[in-house]
Amino acid sequence: MTAVWRCCAVLLALFITVASGAAQDAGFAFEMRAAPQPMAPLTFVDPAGDRHRLEEYRGQFVLLNVWATWCAPCREELPTLSRLQAALDDVRFQVIALSTDTDRLIAVQRLYRELGLDETGIFIDDTGSAMRSLTVFALPTTILLNPDGQEIGRFVGPAVWDSAAAQSFFRTIVAAAEGNPGVTQ
Repeated sequence: MTAVWRCCAVLLALFITVASGAAQDAGFAFEMRAAPQPMAPLTFVDPAGDRHRLEEYRGQFVLLNVWATWCAPCREELPTLSRLQAALDDVRFQVIALSTDTDRLIAVQRLYRELGLDETGIFIDDTGSAMRSLTVFALPTTILLNPDGQEIGRFVGPAVWDSAAAQSFFRTIVAAAEGNPGVTQ
Protein backbone atom coordinates (compact mmCIF):
# COMPACT_ATOMS: atom_id res chain seq x y z
CA MET A 1 0.00 0.00 0.00
CA THR A 2 1.51 3.31 -1.03
CA ALA A 3 1.79 6.29 1.30
CA VAL A 4 -0.71 8.22 -0.85
CA TRP A 5 -3.25 5.40 -0.62
CA ARG A 6 -2.75 5.14 3.15
CA CYS A 7 -3.31 8.88 3.50
CA CYS A 8 -6.46 8.69 1.35
CA ALA A 9 -7.72 5.70 3.30
CA VAL A 10 -7.24 7.56 6.58
CA LEU A 11 -9.09 10.61 5.22
CA LEU A 12 -11.98 8.46 3.98
CA ALA A 13 -12.16 6.69 7.36
CA LEU A 14 -12.30 10.08 9.07
CA PHE A 15 -15.12 11.25 6.77
CA ILE A 16 -17.02 8.01 7.40
CA THR A 17 -16.54 8.35 11.16
CA VAL A 18 -17.86 11.91 11.10
CA ALA A 19 -20.78 10.89 8.86
CA SER A 20 -21.54 7.92 11.10
CA GLY A 21 -21.59 10.12 14.21
CA ALA A 22 -23.85 12.67 12.52
CA ALA A 23 -26.21 9.94 11.37
CA GLN A 24 -26.38 8.44 14.86
CA ASP A 25 -27.09 11.86 16.36
CA ALA A 26 -30.00 12.26 13.93
CA GLY A 27 -31.54 8.93 14.95
CA PHE A 28 -29.99 6.85 12.18
CA ALA A 29 -27.31 4.54 13.65
CA PHE A 30 -25.35 2.65 11.01
CA GLU A 31 -22.46 0.55 12.38
CA MET A 32 -19.35 1.31 10.32
CA ARG A 33 -16.42 -1.10 10.16
CA ALA A 34 -13.02 0.03 11.43
CA ALA A 35 -11.56 -1.21 8.14
CA PRO A 36 -13.16 -2.49 4.93
CA GLN A 37 -13.90 -6.22 5.05
CA PRO A 38 -13.80 -8.60 2.06
CA MET A 39 -17.13 -9.90 0.82
CA ALA A 40 -17.85 -13.49 -0.08
CA PRO A 41 -18.84 -14.00 -3.73
CA LEU A 42 -22.59 -13.66 -4.04
CA THR A 43 -24.92 -14.54 -6.89
CA PHE A 44 -28.66 -14.03 -7.19
CA VAL A 45 -31.39 -14.10 -9.82
CA ASP A 46 -33.94 -11.63 -11.17
CA PRO A 47 -37.54 -12.52 -12.14
CA ALA A 48 -36.43 -13.53 -15.66
CA GLY A 49 -34.05 -16.08 -14.14
CA ASP A 50 -30.96 -14.13 -15.18
CA ARG A 51 -28.06 -14.63 -12.81
CA HIS A 52 -26.33 -11.58 -11.32
CA ARG A 53 -23.15 -11.25 -9.28
CA LEU A 54 -22.47 -8.66 -6.63
CA GLU A 55 -19.24 -7.90 -8.53
CA GLU A 56 -21.34 -6.34 -11.32
CA TYR A 57 -21.91 -3.35 -9.07
CA ARG A 58 -18.24 -2.52 -8.47
CA GLY A 59 -17.45 1.16 -8.91
CA GLN A 60 -20.42 2.32 -6.86
CA PHE A 61 -21.58 2.11 -3.29
CA VAL A 62 -24.05 -0.72 -2.73
CA LEU A 63 -26.62 -0.96 0.03
CA LEU A 64 -27.40 -4.70 0.17
CA ASN A 65 -30.59 -5.38 2.11
CA VAL A 66 -31.25 -9.04 2.99
CA TRP A 67 -34.94 -9.69 3.66
CA ALA A 68 -37.83 -12.17 3.36
CA THR A 69 -41.56 -11.90 2.59
CA TRP A 70 -42.51 -13.48 5.93
CA CYS A 71 -40.58 -10.79 7.85
CA ALA A 72 -43.00 -7.97 8.78
CA PRO A 73 -40.29 -5.33 9.43
CA CYS A 74 -38.70 -6.25 6.08
CA ARG A 75 -41.99 -5.67 4.30
CA GLU A 76 -42.39 -2.29 5.98
CA GLU A 77 -38.95 -1.02 5.00
CA LEU A 78 -39.01 -2.12 1.33
CA PRO A 79 -40.75 1.06 0.12
CA THR A 80 -38.22 3.21 2.00
CA LEU A 81 -35.37 1.39 0.23
CA SER A 82 -37.03 2.11 -3.10
CA ARG A 83 -37.43 5.78 -2.22
CA LEU A 84 -33.80 5.95 -1.03
CA GLN A 85 -32.65 4.65 -4.41
CA ALA A 86 -34.77 7.26 -6.19
CA ALA A 87 -33.38 10.02 -3.95
CA LEU A 88 -29.78 8.96 -4.62
CA ASP A 89 -30.07 8.26 -8.35
CA ASP A 90 -27.73 11.19 -9.00
CA VAL A 91 -24.76 9.56 -7.20
CA ARG A 92 -22.81 6.30 -7.49
CA PHE A 93 -25.17 4.36 -5.20
CA GLN A 94 -27.21 1.21 -5.77
CA VAL A 95 -29.77 -0.41 -3.48
CA ILE A 96 -30.11 -4.18 -3.85
CA ALA A 97 -32.98 -5.73 -1.91
CA LEU A 98 -32.11 -9.44 -1.84
CA SER A 99 -34.97 -11.74 -0.93
CA THR A 100 -34.11 -14.97 0.86
CA ASP A 101 -37.39 -16.50 -0.35
CA THR A 102 -35.85 -19.38 -2.27
CA ASP A 103 -38.23 -20.69 -4.96
CA ARG A 104 -40.91 -18.14 -4.01
CA LEU A 105 -40.72 -15.65 -6.87
CA ILE A 106 -44.52 -15.44 -7.04
CA ALA A 107 -44.75 -14.40 -3.37
CA VAL A 108 -42.06 -11.74 -3.86
CA GLN A 109 -43.75 -10.40 -7.02
CA ARG A 110 -47.12 -10.30 -5.23
CA LEU A 111 -45.59 -8.29 -2.36
CA TYR A 112 -43.92 -5.84 -4.77
CA ARG A 113 -47.26 -5.31 -6.54
CA GLU A 114 -49.07 -4.88 -3.21
CA LEU A 115 -46.52 -2.23 -2.16
CA GLY A 116 -46.49 -0.54 -5.58
CA LEU A 117 -42.77 -1.25 -6.11
CA ASP A 118 -40.93 -1.64 -9.40
CA GLU A 119 -40.59 -5.38 -10.03
CA THR A 120 -37.34 -4.88 -11.96
CA GLY A 121 -35.78 -4.41 -8.52
CA ILE A 122 -36.56 -7.99 -7.49
CA PHE A 123 -33.53 -10.12 -6.69
CA ILE A 124 -33.71 -13.54 -5.05
CA ASP A 125 -31.09 -15.68 -3.36
CA ASP A 126 -32.05 -18.83 -5.25
CA THR A 127 -29.22 -20.88 -3.74
CA GLY A 128 -30.23 -20.22 -0.14
CA SER A 129 -26.61 -19.44 0.73
CA ALA A 130 -26.63 -15.64 1.12
CA MET A 131 -27.39 -15.53 4.85
CA ARG A 132 -24.62 -18.00 5.63
CA SER A 133 -22.01 -16.47 3.32
CA LEU A 134 -22.82 -12.91 4.49
CA THR A 135 -22.97 -13.95 8.17
CA VAL A 136 -26.53 -12.69 8.53
CA PHE A 137 -28.25 -13.86 11.71
CA ALA A 138 -31.38 -11.68 11.66
CA LEU A 139 -33.67 -10.15 9.07
CA PRO A 140 -33.59 -7.56 7.84
CA THR A 141 -29.84 -7.00 7.70
CA THR A 142 -28.39 -4.28 5.50
CA ILE A 143 -24.75 -4.17 4.41
CA LEU A 144 -22.98 -1.16 2.91
CA LEU A 145 -20.27 -1.91 0.35
CA ASN A 146 -17.68 0.52 -0.94
CA PRO A 147 -16.94 0.85 -4.68
CA ASP A 148 -14.27 -1.87 -4.32
CA GLY A 149 -16.97 -4.34 -3.20
CA GLN A 150 -15.84 -4.46 0.44
CA GLU A 151 -18.14 -4.27 3.44
CA ILE A 152 -17.76 -0.95 5.25
CA GLY A 153 -20.90 -0.97 7.37
CA ARG A 154 -23.81 -3.06 8.61
CA PHE A 155 -27.23 -2.39 10.08
CA VAL A 156 -29.29 -5.13 11.70
CA GLY A 157 -33.01 -4.52 11.96
CA PRO A 158 -35.48 -2.29 10.14
CA ALA A 159 -34.83 1.34 9.29
CA VAL A 160 -36.50 4.24 7.55
CA TRP A 161 -33.99 4.28 4.71
CA ASP A 162 -35.35 7.36 2.97
CA SER A 163 -35.21 9.59 6.05
CA ALA A 164 -33.31 12.87 5.80
CA ALA A 165 -30.66 11.49 8.19
CA ALA A 166 -30.13 8.35 6.09
CA GLN A 167 -29.93 10.29 2.84
CA SER A 168 -27.45 12.74 4.35
CA PHE A 169 -25.36 9.87 5.74
CA PHE A 170 -25.05 8.11 2.38
CA ARG A 171 -24.47 11.33 0.44
CA THR A 172 -21.65 12.25 2.84
CA ILE A 173 -19.97 8.88 2.37
CA VAL A 174 -20.24 9.05 -1.43
CA ALA A 175 -18.99 12.65 -1.49
CA ALA A 176 -16.00 11.76 0.71
CA ALA A 177 -15.08 8.94 -1.66
CA GLU A 178 -15.48 11.13 -4.74
CA GLY A 179 -12.93 13.56 -3.33
CA ASN A 180 -10.57 10.68 -2.59
CA PRO A 181 -8.27 9.66 -5.48
CA GLY A 182 -7.58 6.29 -3.85
CA VAL A 183 -11.16 5.08 -4.22
CA THR A 184 -12.28 3.43 -7.46
CA GLN A 185 -14.24 5.91 -9.52
